[in-house]
Amino acid sequence: MEKTYSNSKTGNIVKLGLFFALVFIQTWVPFLGNINTPLLSVTIVHVTVIVATLWLGIKEGALVGTFWGINSWLRALIMPNSLMAAMVFNSPIISVLPRFLMPLIIGAIYYNLSKNLQNSKIVHILLGALGSLLNTAIVLGFIGLFRANGGMQALGADTSAHLWKVLWGIVISNGVPEFLFSGIVTPPLLAAVKYSSRRK
Repeated sequence: MEKTYSNSKTGNIVKLGLFFALVFIQTWVPFLGNINTPLLSVTIVHVTVIVATLWLGIKEGALVGTFWGINSWLRALIMPNSLMAAMVFNSPIISVLPRFLMPLIIGAIYYNLSKNLQNSKIVHILLGALGSLLNTAIVLGFIGLFRANGGMQALGADTSAHLWKVLWGIVISNGVPEFLFSGIVTPPLLAAVKYSSRRK
């Protein structure tokens, strides 16, 4: 019994390490985790965090999300790839906290469902899309609440009201594609990692 538990714990640590490595590569290697636009970076790394959460658990998902946030923060400080990164994402409130909260929320929803629902592809689609929506909404909401001055300068907004309008525009222009992408790719990626794990 102890050996089985030890093997399971070791296996989870290895899986977590693989997700950390993937997030690190996606964050630092151009075009692997972000699609860059002139003003900001459209992220696809959140899918990795969502899959980690639905496969490994809430705690593990939150760890992967936090690791992503810390790397995003460090990249914004060391080598920002957009005006928003240089002027807004250099704050851990914007870079780290939303990436910690998103997997907590989708994990809390997922692990309170029945086993049948947890295995439903429809649920995986919805939670993939919801995770993307939460990431976008929390990040942009925190920009409006906590980094309004930097956001106004980076986005060319002259008032707080104007900033919120621009942020809503970003939700539509960037958030909707991310939302659709995440909902589409989360189920097959989750199925693939589960299948790979069972084969071993």
